[in-house]
Amino acid sequence: MRVVMAMAALCCTLLFMCTPPSVSTGGPALPSNRVQSQPFEPVPSIINVPIEIRTTALEQIINEQMPQLLFETDTMTVGAMKNVKVKVWKGDSIKFSLNGDELQYGVPLKIWMQFSFTVGALGLSHTEYQEVEAGISLRFSSRLVIKNDWKVVTMTKSDGYEWTTEPVVKVRFVSIPVKPVADFILSRNYEKFGELVDKGINSSLDIKKILHPLWVQIQQPIRLSEYPPLWLKLTPQSVSMTQLEGDGRMIRSSVGITSVAETNFGEEPKVTVVDSIPALSVPGTIDSSFVLNLYSEITYESASELMRSLLLGRSFKAGRREVIIQDVTLYGMEGYVIVSLDFTGSFKGKVYVIGRAVYDTATTTISIEDLDFDVSTKNALHNTADWLFHGVILEKIQPFLRFPLREKMLESQLMVQKMLCNSRISKNVYVNGYIDSLSIGGVRTTDRALQAVVLARGSLNLNIHE
Repeated sequence: MRVVMAMAALCCTLLFMCTPPSVSTGGPALPSNRVQSQPFEPVPSIINVPIEIRTTALEQIINEQMPQLLFETDTMTVGAMKNVKVKVWKGDSIKFSLNGDELQYGVPLKIWMQFSFTVGALGLSHTEYQEVEAGISLRFSSRLVIKNDWKVVTMTKSDGYEWTTEPVVKVRFVSIPVKPVADFILSRNYEKFGELVDKGINSSLDIKKILHPLWVQIQQPIRLSEYPPLWLKLTPQSVSMTQLEGDGRMIRSSVGITSVAETNFGEEPKVTVVDSIPALSVPGTIDSSFVLNLYSEITYESASELMRSLLLGRSFKAGRREVIIQDVTLYGMEGYVIVSLDFTGSFKGKVYVIGRAVYDTATTTISIEDLDFDVSTKNALHNTADWLFHGVILEKIQPFLRFPLREKMLESQLMVQKMLCNSRISKNVYVNGYIDSLSIGGVRTTDRALQAVVLARGSLNLNIHE
């Protein structure tokens, strides 16, 4: 009886020794002392928005606002003549021309004057009247200056006047001095005309009002491609603008919208639209360089499929021990890449390996570096398979954790370049740009993929067509 029991115990011991150690960690646990990859901050750049405003728009507003009868009096004194009646009407339309930042214009006027005088002879007297009509144009120039509060300030000065029609005297025998009348009208109405034109300029050159629809609109994701679905998302941060200038009949400026520009594959990105435009900065010039943050990604699903094609069924040996990989899965967790490995053989169970995503510029690949077991796996392997813990698996799987990106980068560049070529994004707004260089800005892990952030440098304009 004792012999039978001893043999049974020996068989149980041998059976236990022959059974491969197994572990079930229940899920990865990240070490507290590991250094995460620095999160990538998208690089902002400037979208150039050329602004062109025809002076005809300014002329229309000012001419509509200017009343027909500008000045009227019956008590004016001209030389020795008193109680002179004067009426001044607006003549033809005001026309503007621009030379650099100086707006030049003439205010055409029609003048009517009536003089009364008494004629006496032989103790009799009667009152005579004499009328004068003339056309005159008051000349002004206004320097346009845009301020940080978006207001266009004008510094107006008088450039004198010129007669557009010679004074016509209705009664011939009295000499009427018309130059003092012109000087009086100019001095009396200089500020009035200046204020009227300034008001019209600020009304027609309300740059903030012109830009506001565009500011709101560009925050909506722009679909660049139907298949694969590719979106351009612009997140504006600040606005700058050069001073107004032009030549002839066109007022020009350049607006620079500092913005983060990102491309995203898949579903339409969610955005929170900021309605208010921030205060304006007015530099001398606008930087025309542009950086587009292209996100070239490898989904965990496709990375896992690639790993399975390379590793399923592959065996790794350490001395007389051997493990065989039955399954492998990659996913992201708190900025790390998790590699889940299912083994059979001398060790049976699931282990978790963690690492950092790193981009290799020379090979244009994302690799998983600084491999280590997670806390729960370390504890389990110490107890059941210490030989596996000492680097065997980490060294063996490291060469397989590389994922090429070159084709995806070139595909993204070509697709975005094509879509940036005079692409209409609304009724009268077109996006136009080019990409001349690519560089890697960083690598990050998301919930669904390994992402390499490709910085595509070039130029991007938003053109507003009338």
